[in-house]
Amino acid sequence: MKNLFAKVLLSIVSLIVIHTQAIAAVDTKQKCLDIHHEWLKEAYTLTKNCVGFSAPVSGRAYGYFSIGIYESTVEIIPELNSLTEQLDGYKREVWAEDISDLNWELVVNSTDFVLLGYLYRNMPPSNRERIDRVNDSIIKLFSKKVRCGVKKRSIAYGRRIAQEIIEWSKLDGADSAFEDNYPASFEPPHCASCWTKTTPGYLPSLLPYWGENRQFLKASHLVAEECKVFEYSTDTTSFMYEQALAVLENSNDIDPKYEILAEYWDDGAGYSGTPTGHFFTMAMQLVVKEKLSIDQALELYVKLGVAVNEAFISAFSLKYKFNFIRPITYIQRNIDPTFNTRIASPPFPEFPSGHSFQSGAATEVMKSIFPDETQIVDSTNFGRSDIDGTPRTYSSLTQMSEEISISRLYGGIHFRESLDVSLAYGRKIGIYVATNLKCRK
Repeated sequence: MKNLFAKVLLSIVSLIVIHTQAIAAVDTKQKCLDIHHEWLKEAYTLTKNCVGFSAPVSGRAYGYFSIGIYESTVEIIPELNSLTEQLDGYKREVWAEDISDLNWELVVNSTDFVLLGYLYRNMPPSNRERIDRVNDSIIKLFSKKVRCGVKKRSIAYGRRIAQEIIEWSKLDGADSAFEDNYPASFEPPHCASCWTKTTPGYLPSLLPYWGENRQFLKASHLVAEECKVFEYSTDTTSFMYEQALAVLENSNDIDPKYEILAEYWDDGAGYSGTPTGHFFTMAMQLVVKEKLSIDQALELYVKLGVAVNEAFISAFSLKYKFNFIRPITYIQRNIDPTFNTRIASPPFPEFPSGHSFQSGAATEVMKSIFPDETQIVDSTNFGRSDIDGTPRTYSSLTQMSEEISISRLYGGIHFRESLDVSLAYGRKIGIYVATNLKCRK
């Protein structure tokens, strides 16, 4: 009888221990996700403050950072696979011998900190001081009850994960792109339908070689290979002329909603987190609102980072292939010499729309995690005084992507046909990434 009682007692104690460990494991995972969110917020700030972080450059940075977020945590998430050998050139060699001998909050913090420090290495001194303080505070918080040896091993392990990703990133053709957004070696072609410098600033071609960068997924470039621009013409009965008239007519419409939307989704470099930062901010809002598990959140973030990077590379490859004229140039030459745009025309060819490519890609990734009918309240621009940053509400992800795309027509910088075609191909890229990047075991 005593033996039976002892066995029962031992079973109860074992169950309590197992339950306690499970709670601790769940608590650790949530804290790791919280740490990632803290560093994603810092990435948004750095994107705004670092010189040279144009939309494609920041898309690349978020892409590698999202991979670091994923890989630094995947070992404690049984549902997920590492992305080693799925991503072009990435073969992970750094693995923990014993995951129970590490403090994972310190591991993920170390990875995030080191990666951001490299990807945004031209950050102003004030931002360097800020991320150093964030790093120190997180280390202090999660070192209180950790043995010195575990602390050192955990921080070192996170650094090794980050460094492996950094070394891989150096080989994609864009490691220092933020230093030279306008390479002097590029001479744009000249023709009637060709893009040419525009007001304001009359800047030269932005990142003309971006389309040559290595993509994360080897076959991504094939997704949009059939994307083609419509025929150029100055004939007043032509499709091209009709497209230009639509831009002009909208610019003459005094309804304030057009200017509000154009400015809200402008996401220009130097004063916003660019389109990628905007999408990651919305993704974080949805993760918190919908109470996603860490495995779902990690899958969302890494697929979002990969998809946006692929979209920008594909879009810029096509931009410099077709080298198509901007509405401001066409309209001033052929219809109304006094025409101007609501937002500044970017210094690169019109077709396809990078905004539409990335918004289509990003929302399709989000739709692979959330139902399309998920309500979104976007407060990314809340508090901005230079635009109307009133939070915007959408009844579906599709609705939001369509508004982002059409905002470029309202801005006066894209033809409607370009936007529609670009959004469609961006969606194909998003679906391709969501389908072919295998996160789940």
